[in-house]
Amino acid sequence: MTGRVAAALRIWRARTPRTRGDHAYAVYLILMLALVAAAPLVRAAWVTATSPAVTAALASPAADGAVVALVAGLWAGALLGGRVRGPALRPPFLTHTFATGDLTGAEAFRGPLLRAGAAATALTTAAAGLIALALAGAGRVDLIGAAGFLLTGALVGVITTALWLLGQASPRAAAPSAAGVLGLGALTAAVPLLQPLTPWGWVGLTYPGAGPPFALVALAALTVALCALVPAMLNRLGREELLSQALRWDSAGVRATAMDFGDALAVYQAPPRFGRRLRAVRPLRRHATVMLQRDAIGALRTPGRLVLSLAALAAAGVLLTLASATVAPLWGLGAGAGMLVFAGLGPLTDGLRHAVAVTGDLPLYGISDERLLSEHVLFPLAVSAAVLLAAAVAWAAVTGTPPAALLTAPVLALLAVATRVSSALKGPLPPALLAPMPSPMGDLGAAVRLAWALDGLLLAAVAGAATVALVTLPVLPVAAAVVILGIGLRRWRRRG
Repeated sequence: MTGRVAAALRIWRARTPRTRGDHAYAVYLILMLALVAAAPLVRAAWVTATSPAVTAALASPAADGAVVALVAGLWAGALLGGRVRGPALRPPFLTHTFATGDLTGAEAFRGPLLRAGAAATALTTAAAGLIALALAGAGRVDLIGAAGFLLTGALVGVITTALWLLGQASPRAAAPSAAGVLGLGALTAAVPLLQPLTPWGWVGLTYPGAGPPFALVALAALTVALCALVPAMLNRLGREELLSQALRWDSAGVRATAMDFGDALAVYQAPPRFGRRLRAVRPLRRHATVMLQRDAIGALRTPGRLVLSLAALAAAGVLLTLASATVAPLWGLGAGAGMLVFAGLGPLTDGLRHAVAVTGDLPLYGISDERLLSEHVLFPLAVSAAVLLAAAVAWAAVTGTPPAALLTAPVLALLAVATRVSSALKGPLPPALLAPMPSPMGDLGAAVRLAWALDGLLLAAVAGAATVALVTLPVLPVAAAVVILGIGLRRWRRRG
C-alpha cells in the first residue's frame, strides 16, 4: 500500500469515530429491532410456507415457471441496481482516495463486494431453503432434491452479485441487458421447452421435482465463469461513477438515519426525461378528467419507476390471492401484500403529494383543497385496483386456485391509497417525540420515532392482514379503515 493511501486511511480512521458516533445509536437500534423481529418473522414465514394452500401452490406444475420469472426479474433488477448503487462501494472519502491511488479496483473494492455478495447469497439461500424444506416436510420431494435446490439458491445469490457488479461497471449496457433478461425470462416462463437453453431456465429445472440434475452443473459452471470475470469488472470501475454513487449513498444514509425516509429515496429519484413534449394538462370538460390525465402522463414520464410500481402491485395481487385462497386467512401474506401495494403506489402518487403540499395555502387552481385531493386520488386508486385484480385473476387461472381476491383487491387498493394520503399529510417530526421516554426497558424515544417514520408501511401491513379476512371477519377491515381514516382526518385538520 502506498504512503498516500496509508495516510488517507489514518486520517479517515481519526475522523470516523465522530461521524459514526452520530449514527451509532440509530444503527444499533435498527439492528436490535431486526433481531427481536427475526424470530416471529421466521416463524410466520415457516407457518405460511407449510400451510396446505401455499404447499399446493409450491408443488403445482406452474411453480417452476414462476421461479424462472422471479429469477429473471431478480437478475434484471441487479443489473439496473448496479447503475444506481453497486456492490463495490466505500464511503466518499475512501472512494476518492482509492480511486485516485495506485491500487487496482480489485484490491481497493474487493471487501465491500464480498460483504454485499454474502448478504445477497444469504437471502437467496434462505428463500430457496424455505421452499425446499416446506416441500420436503409435506412429502412432495426427497431430501436430495431439497438439498439441490438449496445449493441453487446459493448459486443464484453469487450470480446476482456478479450481475450487480456488471451493472455498476457497465452502466450504459445495463438497461438494454436488463430488458433482454426480462423479455427472455417471460418467454422462458411461458414456453417451458426453452428452459434448458437459458440460465434462468436452469434454475427452474433445479426446482424440486421439476427436471434432471444436469441444470445444476450448468448453473455452477456459469457461476464459476462470472466469478472469474469479477476482477476485470472491478478494475473497470470509473472514478466519476464511483464517487457519484458514494456521495448519493452517503446522503441517503444521513437522511435515513434522521428518519426521513422519503427524502432518502428522493436522492435516487432521477428527473423525468421521457415524454417531456407531451402536454400533461389539456382543457377538457370535466376537471377530474384533467387531473386524471395529468397524473397519468406524469407517471409515464418516468417509465422505470412506473414499471417497478406495476411489478410491485402485480406481486401484491399474487400474494393477496394466496392469502385469500384458504378458509383460515394467511395474515403474513396479507401483510406482505399490503406493504407491496404501499410501496408500489409511490410512483403513482406524485400528483397526490403535490395536492397535499399546496393544501392550506391560497387555492392554486381555483378549487377547494378537498376537491383537489379527491381528484388526485383517482389515478392511483384506479391503477392499483386494476393491476391487483388482473394479477389475482391471472394467477388464479394459471394455478387453478379460486379467485378469492376479486373481493379483497379493491378493498386493499382503497385502504392503501388512504394510507398514502395519511403519510403525505404527516409533515415533519413533532418536537414532542424528541423528548426521552424512559421505561424499564430503557429509553423508547428512538423506537417511537422509528415507528412514526414507518407508520405508513405499518398501517399498510395491518390493512393487508385485515383485508384477507374480509369474508370471515369483516369487522377487521372496517376497523383498519376507521384507524387509517381517523389518523388521516386528524392530520388533515392540522395541515398547513
